[in-house]
Amino acid sequence: MSELYQFASRLAAQAKEANCRYLVVLDGDLNWATKASQIFLSHYHRTFWAGDNAPDHIASLPLKKAKKLLGQETDCLVYNAHLGFDADAFGALSGTVTGGGLLLLMVPHAWFDQAQAQLPFIQRLAHLFAQPDVLHLRQCLFFADDQLNCSLPLLPMPGIADADYFDETFGCLTLEQKNAVEAIRRVVTGHRKRPLVLTADRGRGKSSALGIAAASLMRERNIKIAVTSPAFANANTLFAQAARSLNIPFHQQKNLKYQNSELMFIAPDALLSMDEGVDKPEIDFLVVDEAAAIPAPLLKQMLTRYNRITFATTIHGYEGTGRGFAIKFRQQLERHAPQWRQYSLSLPIRWSRHDPLEKWVFKALLLEADPADVTAAIGSCQVRYRVLSTESLIGDERRLNQLFGLLVNAHYQTTPSDISQLLDDPAMHLVVAEIVEPISSTYPDLCSGQHSQTEDDLAASNIVGCCLLSLEGGFDEQFAEQIMLGKRRPKGHLLAQSIAAHIGLVQGASQRCARILRIAVHPDCLQRGIGTALLAHVRQWADDQSLDYLGTSFGVVGDLLSFWQQAGYSPVRLGILKDAASGAHSLLAVLPLSVDSLSWFDTAVALFAANFLVQRVEQFRMLEADIFVPLYQYSLSHSASYRRAVASCDNDPFGDVVLSPMVRLQLMSYIRGGLGYDLAVASLEVWLAEFLRQPSFELNSVTEMAVAKVLQKQSWELIVQRFGYASRRSAEQALRDLVAQSYQC
Repeated sequence: MSELYQFASRLAAQAKEANCRYLVVLDGDLNWATKASQIFLSHYHRTFWAGDNAPDHIASLPLKKAKKLLGQETDCLVYNAHLGFDADAFGALSGTVTGGGLLLLMVPHAWFDQAQAQLPFIQRLAHLFAQPDVLHLRQCLFFADDQLNCSLPLLPMPGIADADYFDETFGCLTLEQKNAVEAIRRVVTGHRKRPLVLTADRGRGKSSALGIAAASLMRERNIKIAVTSPAFANANTLFAQAARSLNIPFHQQKNLKYQNSELMFIAPDALLSMDEGVDKPEIDFLVVDEAAAIPAPLLKQMLTRYNRITFATTIHGYEGTGRGFAIKFRQQLERHAPQWRQYSLSLPIRWSRHDPLEKWVFKALLLEADPADVTAAIGSCQVRYRVLSTESLIGDERRLNQLFGLLVNAHYQTTPSDISQLLDDPAMHLVVAEIVEPISSTYPDLCSGQHSQTEDDLAASNIVGCCLLSLEGGFDEQFAEQIMLGKRRPKGHLLAQSIAAHIGLVQGASQRCARILRIAVHPDCLQRGIGTALLAHVRQWADDQSLDYLGTSFGVVGDLLSFWQQAGYSPVRLGILKDAASGAHSLLAVLPLSVDSLSWFDTAVALFAANFLVQRVEQFRMLEADIFVPLYQYSLSHSASYRRAVASCDNDPFGDVVLSPMVRLQLMSYIRGGLGYDLAVASLEVWLAEFLRQPSFELNSVTEMAVAKVLQKQSWELIVQRFGYASRRSAEQALRDLVAQSYQC
């Protein structure tokens, strides 16, 4: 491969001269691609291999652990896609390649073989490899004598950076970066309650600016600065830059001290779980890096708790988008800190402007996707609704960008992997709202909701709302039973599985349903009824599909709870722990459609109501009032059937204890391990109250433990300590055994 070596040498020299990065696609079998990649790697010092089959002398990580490379830099990176392509990992790793470097993407030739069916997302990538900024090397171009069949073109050289890049104030590399440092410093030196939102694409010097600002503040005053981010890897560059600016050694430590000042890393949950008293550290200034990847409720707590705070985030990120973050978090900022400020970094520092790799990654992963511009059309155009096949999005980049732009703006933790799920998963379905140019001079109301139209009508349409759904359930009785017992967990069936396993209703898995994953409306079209109309059309589609029920799971906040309840969806389960992604408790809500679904739906609602009225004093005692009050009111109005069932159970014995079928249903799931204590508290209270009335009841260490936990609500920590159990798990198993014994199991 002598000619390839010469070409690699020329390409590396050009990339270094222009301070730009190139994507090189190695299209062929694994053995050939490995040899070819090593030729390119030989021209660089800092090299890395992402994926399997790495040569022994090259640093490597499996793709699942690729994010560990965040905060580090590479000159040449190999991404082995022969066993699959992870869009999030690819996006993250592309940002570690420095100016003058290469990203080598190894792909099997089957990606380009039309005779071999490929997933739609892979088909799209293969098509995008034809972009002029990509170098596509094919194994088939080589003869046996290692000569190239044709000359390989040199890529166009991007423009060199302008003179405005250089500014040495604070040790900054650009005027923009210096201005960012000054803006960060003003958060500390200026008035309180004026937080800064700092946004930038990757490679713009955002993290370095934070580190430079922190170091300058530590040099001139005694200050305690806390940095929080999803992981320390996100803040690694910040700490490394601060250490360089202070001329102190850095060995990946999470705490830097300089004279009487300190820079410390604290994870978001640890930061907010600290008590207001002794355990709460003194923090003069809080820096939140990669804020778009932190749940909004946690950001709100930080905003209200700390007076001097900077939120920094990547605009087009792999874990979330700063653009969507700014839109969604703006309301909280306006409410709690109306004098907040924003600054953006646009000029790249780590590579040149018009970087070929960045340009391609942005296009391939839709990182610059925007909703359609509909400002001029809102008052004069009609909104129509239809089911849009995901197949129709392949090759339709305009609609795909509009759709993904909506999702990004509505859900700022939307990631590149959501594109592949949308295009590749056959269970995914899409209902959209589109603004269509009117065909008459009489313009109907914006939400007239006409459902049918021709393809010609849709040619000039723009998507202004979407509802993303996934078909679930429909398992046979035996498999559904295994799901209920927690022995099987089919991938992608969150709704059906949760109803069966977490509520104990096997019909949730055996009946057919659809889960609403996302619903999004164009920011210029809010408060026009489009979201409600979308759900109405989703119901019509579900009826056409003969589905038994619809459902959704979302991080519950007051306005969302009200929206779903007004649409007819009833809460059936509230997650005990807060979801890591949303920072809120996940609420499962269901809309029954068929007569068959009503048979278990009423039971699910009654069990939720009964359990919540008990859970409110233990599991949900810290629930926010705007969530607690409507759920408490809902539970009071829907717990009557549970109480009636408990009262009319004379002929339904549970061993020596008389219990209703509804209570017995949950207790049987609890005994078998399908339900945990937190999900069966109401039925456990009924069981123990009845058990205490039986002549056979006697007080011993186990029954005393049951009373302490079930009726007195003592914590598991205290139960374990007081009764000598090894762990909560062993204590709960003892409680399960007691319930089973009372049932004579």
